[in-house]
Amino acid sequence: MLTLHFAPNSRAGRIVWLLEELDLPYELNRMDFHPKDLKSDEHRARHPLGRVPVLDDDEIRIWESGAIVEYILERHKNGGLKPVVDSANYPAYLQW
Repeated sequence: MLTLHFAPNSRAGRIVWLLEELDLPYELNRMDFHPKDLKSDEHRARHPLGRVPVLDDDEIRIWESGAIVEYILERHKNGGLKPVVDSANYPAYLQW
């Protein structure tokens, strides 16, 4: 099961959009942009710098929104959303 640790109004929004678009099951763990959440020992165990978003996929943990998007697309159903590297659409994909 995918679990996305996020804070509102963060770059996690693009990850939620992707999970919905690919119809993947996931859970959300809402956090606040407050040291009690982000700098807690529990969250620092997820991300050493205490940032969001963080994605847990069973035993795999990954952070940074761009890295999470690439991980989801490669690991869980490309869904036709990611063009091949030599496609004319690939640069536009990288910029989204």
